[in-house]
Amino acid sequence: MKTITIFKRKVNIALLSAVVVLAGAAGCKKGTFDINGTNPNSPSTVLPKYSLSASLSGTANLMYSAIGTFNNGSTIPVGGNQDMINNWMGYWTQSGAYTPSNTYVLYQLTSSTASGNWDAAYNNLSNYHTLITSTSADATLVNYRAIAMMMTAFVYQRIVDLYNKAPYTGALVANSTFSYKYDDGATIYKACIAKIDSAVALIKANPGATSPGGYDVMFGGDMSMWVKFGNTLKLKMLMRQTASSANGSLGDAGVAAALLNNPGNSGKPYTAADFLGAGEDATVNPGYSSAADNQENPLFIDVVTTSTNNPGYNEKYFRANAYGVSFYQNHNDPRLAMLYLPNNAGVIQGRVYGSTLGTEANSVISGLTGYGANASAKEGAPIIPAFESLFLVAEAQQRGYIKTGSAAASYKAGVEESFRILGSDAATADTYMAQNDAVANFTLASDPITAIITQKWAACNSLDPLESFSDWRRLNIPATLPVSKYPGVTVTHIPYRLPYPTSELSYNSANVPDGGTGTEALSMGVFWMPNISR
Repeated sequence: MKTITIFKRKVNIALLSAVVVLAGAAGCKKGTFDINGTNPNSPSTVLPKYSLSASLSGTANLMYSAIGTFNNGSTIPVGGNQDMINNWMGYWTQSGAYTPSNTYVLYQLTSSTASGNWDAAYNNLSNYHTLITSTSADATLVNYRAIAMMMTAFVYQRIVDLYNKAPYTGALVANSTFSYKYDDGATIYKACIAKIDSAVALIKANPGATSPGGYDVMFGGDMSMWVKFGNTLKLKMLMRQTASSANGSLGDAGVAAALLNNPGNSGKPYTAADFLGAGEDATVNPGYSSAADNQENPLFIDVVTTSTNNPGYNEKYFRANAYGVSFYQNHNDPRLAMLYLPNNAGVIQGRVYGSTLGTEANSVISGLTGYGANASAKEGAPIIPAFESLFLVAEAQQRGYIKTGSAAASYKAGVEESFRILGSDAATADTYMAQNDAVANFTLASDPITAIITQKWAACNSLDPLESFSDWRRLNIPATLPVSKYPGVTVTHIPYRLPYPTSELSYNSANVPDGGTGTEALSMGVFWMPNISR
């Protein structure tokens, strides 16, 4: 099992030297570093360009990795834990060759469950906060500040989607008592959307500002792409709120109204062209390589191989989930072979979640590819892949929020982009969508929203299970998502959120709104969820 290091929150965290080295490789020419000059590994003297690269790399680690120690003593950076959500969402399961985790198959969550999603998130936020404050007095560095503002909103969106309430107001300013009050999720969402709008305004108002160039390891300094990223992140946060108008959630009418006003375009309605489109993945790559374990793509080293071609940290532990395998098989979906590996018999076979059969060793149950046919230690880490943006736009078009383009066209482009990011092509995707199957063929779908969200679920396998998890909590799609079959399971659904972590219960307990026991995760949800207590 993977373990995650617990950090005290909101202290000044040094940027990981390994990450800075990677960032330097992506953004600097040979000879840039001067041993007698500014030390990029010192948090008090880090230059904005190095801080930006390392912070973006930290967000990728937050999404795709946790700390792991290999036989040779090397490690991968600390981060969150999407592995568990990949399990719950029907993509992955646990190997029959290992003792199952009660956290995973019995849903016995505790304050230590996936706590990197909180601790590493606040560490990452602290670095973005430092970048914002260190550039606030320099008009030439507004692009750095704008990027950090958007990424702050991105990380807070993840925290709210996983925990609901969280420290926001004053949370990134250290205090001697370590007492940080919690804001409700709706308040944080509203503040983050305003932060995104402000960041877009900064970029548009300062076209001559210094470009971060290669130190921007997501878009290479292309600020027009950062505007699209901000718009897409805003759309993601708005679409979370469609199913409920309680607890501060905007509901259908509120989301529709918000998309009628694009402050970055003189208050005109948002159009489909305002968001990330085909080929426009928001992907972090600070110079990933197979030169060393801590330089590999974080998902690749988790479930594929190390730099020395040994099994990845969890390659033997996570296997193909029968629910996901059956979905792709039942709908003649070529992505089956892009996401899962053949077993020793040359076929792809999944394992029922929570199965206790003693015959399901790794020679029988298929392994994972990591990033599909593109699997490589050098592959970038998607933050918001293009397919996700296109499916968000498709749903917004179908609901009438976005008036330009058509849901059918955005759906088609979303499926094509899902195939592309896994190493396939549009022609293969088009053949898949042309078949006589309402799950694949949008023209045959009796409920277009279900079709869009189902295809988004199929595309998010391994890459963004939090998006699928959020759609399931919002819309109950997929409606057939299985509960673990492990003996002793009595729940009727997977958890709705994560319990607050040990770090908060230990240092900020007076402000924690509930829990740490884990039971609240099965009964209490996120503010935008319909019909769930908060």
